[in-house]
Amino acid sequence: MASAERVSFKAIAVGSAFLAAGLTFEPAPVAAGNKVGAAVGGFLLGVLVAAGVHGASREHPTGNHGRSGKSGDGNSTTSSDDARNRSLAALAPASARQTAVLKSITPAADLGSVGSTDDRDQIGETRSKDADRDDATLVASIIEALKAGEKKEKASGEGDISQHAIALAVDDAYKRARLDRFASFVGENWTPERLRVMILERVDVAIKALQNGTNKGRVSMSDLRLVIDRAADDVYERLFETSELLGKNRSSTLFVQSLYQAHGNEAILKVRERIEWMLLRGAVASGGEFDALIRRDARVNVLSYRKQRIVFDCLAENIVRVGAAIQGVADEAEIETRINDLAKGECRDWLTNQLTTPDRRLAPQQPMPLRTVWMKEGPVEDPSMYSSQTSIR
Repeated sequence: MASAERVSFKAIAVGSAFLAAGLTFEPAPVAAGNKVGAAVGGFLLGVLVAAGVHGASREHPTGNHGRSGKSGDGNSTTSSDDARNRSLAALAPASARQTAVLKSITPAADLGSVGSTDDRDQIGETRSKDADRDDATLVASIIEALKAGEKKEKASGEGDISQHAIALAVDDAYKRARLDRFASFVGENWTPERLRVMILERVDVAIKALQNGTNKGRVSMSDLRLVIDRAADDVYERLFETSELLGKNRSSTLFVQSLYQAHGNEAILKVRERIEWMLLRGAVASGGEFDALIRRDARVNVLSYRKQRIVFDCLAENIVRVGAAIQGVADEAEIETRINDLAKGECRDWLTNQLTTPDRRLAPQQPMPLRTVWMKEGPVEDPSMYSSQTSIR
C-alpha cells in the first residue's frame, strides 16, 4: 500500500512539475485552436488524472479488504492526503502568473461565430442605414477607382467621365429598366435611392474588368454607360424574383389563415405538419403545359413563383370546399385530395387566364405588390398599394 501510494504521489508530482514549467514559460500569443497546445495540455492532464486514479484505486480497494484494518490507518491516510495536497499546491505557479498566461492566449478568428447571437438580435430589425441610400459616395468611389487605374497604367490624355455624367447615366438606366415600378410599391422599402445604390454597387465591382486590357486603364463614358445599363437590368431581374418569392410565401400563409378562419383549430391540427407539402404538390398538379412553357423562358424562377402564388390564392378562395365535412372537418387525406382536385381543375383555369395568351404562349408578366391577391380574372389591385395612381398600369 505504501509503495503504491509513493508511486502515485511521484507521478502526480512529476506531472505537476511539467505543468508548472509550461505555465512558467513565456510563450508568444497563440490561437485558441492550436492543435499542438491542445495535445500537450491533454497529455499533461491525462498524466495527472491517470496517476490520481491509479493511486486512488490502490489506496481504496473495493471489497471487504478495504474495510478491514485498524482505525489508525484512517488517520495516517488523512495526514498523507493533507501532505500531498500541500506539496501539489506549492508546485503550482502564483495566481497572478496563471492569469497572465491565460491573457496571452489569442482566440482564433473562426471562434467568433460560435454561439453568436447576432442573427437572433437582428430578427425583426428595420434596416434604415444612410449608406443604403448614399449614391453620391458610391459615385465618388467609382471615380477614384478609375483615377487609380489610369495613374497605375500611366494613361495619357483626358477622360470624359464625370460625377454628373455617371449620375445621369444611372437615372437613365433606372427608368429604362423600369425600376420605378418597384419604387412605387408602398411599404416595401424599394426607394429610388436604394435602387440607385444597388446599381452602383454592381458597377463598382465591374470597374476593374473595364480597366484590364490594352486601354492602359482608361475607360470611356460610353463603356461605363453600358455597364450601368446592364447593372440596372440585373437589379430588376433580381428584385422581380425576390418579390415573387416573398409573394408566394405570403399566399401560402394566407391559405393557412383562411383554413383556420373557416374550419377552426381542428383543421390546422390535422394538416399542420404537411400543409406546405400539400400546397406545393397542388401547384405541381396544376402545372402540365405551363411547366413546359416556363422551363423554356429566361425567367423560369420568377414564373414558377408566380404560378405557385396564383394557385395558393385559388385554393384560399375555395377554402370552404377544401376542409368541409358533414360533421366537423375533413381528415388529412381528404383535404389533400381536394387540394389536388382543385389545383388540376379550377386553379388551372386561373393559370390559363393569367399566364398564357390565346395562342398558348406565355403572357408578359410584370412585378406586383406583395399585398396583391389573385382572382380568376387576374390580380386585384388597389390604389393604396402604390405611391401614386399613375403607377397602376
